[in-house]
Amino acid sequence: MSADLLNAFVSWLPILVFVAIAIWYARSAWLRARAPSGVTMLELYELQVAETRRMNATLERIAAIMEKRAQG
Repeated sequence: MSADLLNAFVSWLPILVFVAIAIWYARSAWLRARAPSGVTMLELYELQVAETRRMNATLERIAAIMEKRAQG
């Protein structure tokens, strides 16, 4: 049983390695891809994260002001 399992693993290993390399390459190519504006997708993602953080901070300030008004 153990020899059959090892045999199956060894026979599937090249395919699994190829799939892993293909996924890694596709992901890295996507991150290096450029939008029509010329910035990379990674830069666009970072800008989106920064904007989300800024918006969350603004919403937290609004919530704090509304809470103070409701209490006082």
